[in-house]
Amino acid sequence: MGRDTWRFAQHERERELKKRRNPIWRGVGCVLLVLLAMTGYFVSGWFFTENARQQWIYLPPGIMTIPFAPWIPRGVVAQLFVAMIVVLFGYAILSFVYAIMFPIRPGETDSRPLKRSGPRRR
Repeated sequence: MGRDTWRFAQHERERELKKRRNPIWRGVGCVLLVLLAMTGYFVSGWFFTENARQQWIYLPPGIMTIPFAPWIPRGVVAQLFVAMIVVLFGYAILSFVYAIMFPIRPGETDSRPLKRSGPRRR
């Protein structure tokens, strides 16, 4: 009896069905990415208005107005840069929470961890 038996094929089909996730999770992930991007943009807008009012960080005029691209509105590039930083931190937090909630479990095809013997001596 080899791998081409009917029983093995049936077990393979059952394993594949178990591995499949519900397609709704792709939609949830897409919505999370869109929400994360919108949150980053709005937080960066809030940061720049509060920074102008309370003077937390000095922003030179070269950052707010790009000299080689005068057609871009003032502060848009800086706002997008801060939004990208907020999105990266948000994604890192989201990944960390996901890793805690759903730890990696070794499957049947994974090898067992190597057993370490005593300390190596030279």
